[in-house]
Amino acid sequence: MKFKKLTVLALVACLAFTACGKDKEEPSQVNEEPTAQVSVVTEPSEPQEVVTEPSEVQEPEEPGSSTTTTEPSTYLTSGTVGDYAYVIEPGFADSKEYYAEDLKNHCWIFESLEEVDTPIWVTISSGEKSHGGYGIGVVDITEEDDGTILITVEETSPAPDQVTTEAIETPNVTVRFDYGIKGTPESFKVVNTAGVEIPSAY
Repeated sequence: MKFKKLTVLALVACLAFTACGKDKEEPSQVNEEPTAQVSVVTEPSEPQEVVTEPSEVQEPEEPGSSTTTTEPSTYLTSGTVGDYAYVIEPGFADSKEYYAEDLKNHCWIFESLEEVDTPIWVTISSGEKSHGGYGIGVVDITEEDDGTILITVEETSPAPDQVTTEAIETPNVTVRFDYGIKGTPESFKVVNTAGVEIPSAY
C-alpha cells in the first residue's frame, strides 16, 4: 500500500511539475510579446523627427524679408540725407487749391516760403487718375556728387480684380526739407522705381 501511495504521489508531483513548467513557459512567451511591442513603440520616435521639418520651413518667415518681398515697399517717413533733414508729408497738397492743376500732371512741384531760414517742400504727383486704387510713396532719398537731391518714388496701381472708387484722384506725396546747417537743398531730381524721370512742373 505504501508503494502504491508513493507511486500515486510521484505521479501527482510529476503532473504538478509539468503544469508548473507550462505556467513558466507561458509567462516567458507573454514577456516576449511585450518586448516586441516595445520595439514597435520605439518606431513612432522616427516620425517625430519629421516634426522638425516644419520649423525649417518656418525659418524663412521669421525674417521680415520674406514677407517684405510680397508686400509693397516700406515708404520713408523721415530721415537725413547729407546735411539735410527731411519729413514726408503725404497730405500736404490736399488743402492747397493752387496745386490742383499742377497735380493733374505727372510732375513734381517745388515750394518755399519767402521768410528766412524756413523749410521747402517738394510735392510729387502721379497725375490725374480716373478712379481710385493708385498710390505713391517715397522709397529713397540720396545726394548725388554735384549736390543734387535724388528722390525715388514708387508708384502703384490697383490689381485687375481690386474694387476701387470711381472718384477722380491725383495721388501725390510731399517731402519737406527743414532748414539746417547748409540751409536747404537747391537742386532736385525725381525718378520712379521703373527708372522714369518725373519732370518739374516749371
